[in-house]
Amino acid sequence: MLGFLVSARTAGWRLKNRLNDEAGQTSSEYLVIAGMVVLIIIAILGVFHSQVADAMNTLTGNITGAVNGTK
Repeated sequence: MLGFLVSARTAGWRLKNRLNDEAGQTSSEYLVIAGMVVLIIIAILGVFHSQVADAMNTLTGNITGAVNGTK
């Protein structure tokens, strides 16, 4: 009985150590976060496409006018 308890306890410690081992997860976590940011940006641009296009056209016109001296 004691042997079984020691084996169970050792298996529990090994499982705990394996679950707490975070080696190699940082790069995959960064990739997941970067992917989520990209998806959010794409979603926002999809929803507000016309407003963003109008703002970019206005900005381009203002910059062009400032460079040419008309505004």
